[in-house]
Amino acid sequence: MKNISLYTILSLFILVGLGCDHETDFFDGPNLEDRFGEFNLLEGLAVNRTTVDFSAGEDVRMTARFNKNVDFIIRITGLESGAVKVIEGFDNELDATNAIWEGGTTILPLFRLEMCRIELEIPEESLVLEAMVEVVGARVYEGSLFTDFEDDLGSDLFLGNFEFELTGNTGRRFDGNAAEGNVYYYFEGTDNVVPNFFAGLVDISSTTTGETYAPLPTTVPEDLWFNCFMYADGGPHGIAVIQFIVDSNDSGAFEDGVDAAFQLDGDFPLDWTGWRHINHTMADLGMTEEDVTKIVAIRMLLISNMNSQPNPPLQVDYGIDFLTFTSGAPLEL
Repeated sequence: MKNISLYTILSLFILVGLGCDHETDFFDGPNLEDRFGEFNLLEGLAVNRTTVDFSAGEDVRMTARFNKNVDFIIRITGLESGAVKVIEGFDNELDATNAIWEGGTTILPLFRLEMCRIELEIPEESLVLEAMVEVVGARVYEGSLFTDFEDDLGSDLFLGNFEFELTGNTGRRFDGNAAEGNVYYYFEGTDNVVPNFFAGLVDISSTTTGETYAPLPTTVPEDLWFNCFMYADGGPHGIAVIQFIVDSNDSGAFEDGVDAAFQLDGDFPLDWTGWRHINHTMADLGMTEEDVTKIVAIRMLLISNMNSQPNPPLQVDYGIDFLTFTSGAPLEL
């Protein structure tokens, strides 16, 4: 009995000793070194190239090393466009798994051919490191482009200024504020005739694409997404409307009053500031597969909400750019 008791006691000591081996225990939680340890920069910010051609499939990879895991923010800013790409993470090293830029943006506009500043910020250490890279080829976005206004649309664009309430500023703009490329379309005007009615419109024929009907990546309405970038200045009185015109009699041309027009139930009150990515499926408009195959034009209207306007009414405006159809999901920025 004494031998058995001694064996049992020794076994318990061994088990307790194994249970107290903290070096091998799994610990699910923040490391004390990460939370309280002194921070050291082991390797500064570096980039794998100083010029990048995203159109050729190149990317920018950033590297840095720290002695512990930290929250980091990478902010890439286009010095001409003002475009911003943000990458955030928590790690002790930057590499291709957590710090790669493939030309996309987080905050519109899209990046252009321009110099870009890369900032690596460690907020808890008040540390900011910088690098520069030049974009020599912009990213090519998937989808079927309807128009980005870079080329003069000529007779494919009809301007409806029936009450002469659009200002002379309405038209293609080259002022450096485009959401994509160098040009966008700008509406400016005020309705002084009928409360809550349009100041003007623009019809763009699908023939601007070289086809009778808008070329599409899919004809399934639930999978077909329309995308555009829309600019507003935060004024509370403007409303934008976008309609899709379907060739109802197979004439191959837009005939106002004959062809069907589809639009979202809700218009776009222009109550934000800056560029915004607008997107929806064609099924959201109630369009069928036959309808989407015969989109003969896109109509854009500017409305002045006279119910909220002071007297005399203020001008209303908006910009629009990069009208694109994508399949399966909205345009990935």
